[in-house]
Amino acid sequence: MKQISILSSVLIALTVDVTSAVEAKIGGDDGIWPPPEPCAYSMEPEIKSLGADIKVFNKQAVAPIYIGGKRYSLSKNDFTPIVEKVTYTCPGLEPLVVTKYTGYALSLPVYNDFGQKIHFDVSGRTSKYMTLDVSCGSFRASDSGNKFYISRSAITDGSCTQLNLKLKFNVTPNQPSYLDLSVTISEALD
Repeated sequence: MKQISILSSVLIALTVDVTSAVEAKIGGDDGIWPPPEPCAYSMEPEIKSLGADIKVFNKQAVAPIYIGGKRYSLSKNDFTPIVEKVTYTCPGLEPLVVTKYTGYALSLPVYNDFGQKIHFDVSGRTSKYMTLDVSCGSFRASDSGNKFYISRSAITDGSCTQLNLKLKFNVTPNQPSYLDLSVTISEALD
């Protein structure tokens, strides 16, 4: 008799486990019970760097630079933010699109490069650590930190027709609070 009661209790326990397993698969509105853990958008994101299609938020017209010694003052509003769109997906939910800032860019026309030796002075400061890249024709220079100073002479053989300033920083959802640069391109007097 004891053997029969033990077997019947084991049989009842197996029946209960099978029933609860069946209920776990059948219950719920979507046919899945218990519901899966909520997605925290932890799947690998789709990243779209806008590159050439830089978004324009605060576009101001900046005058061209004439080689001749005039100092040009630039602020954050003169630059175009470089942004990266990151899309996080989660099954059953709308995609989450996050805009992240990665830097600033500005291109200015330059006039009067006739092949003479020219001097580039770029200085400024910002509220966060950045890398500043400056180029004009065959001239290239860079500096990094939250204060910048580039002072170099070069002969560009007339190729300096557009000054490109690019500031890069770690990806962040926020823009720096300030950015100020002074740019002077003058003839080097030797």
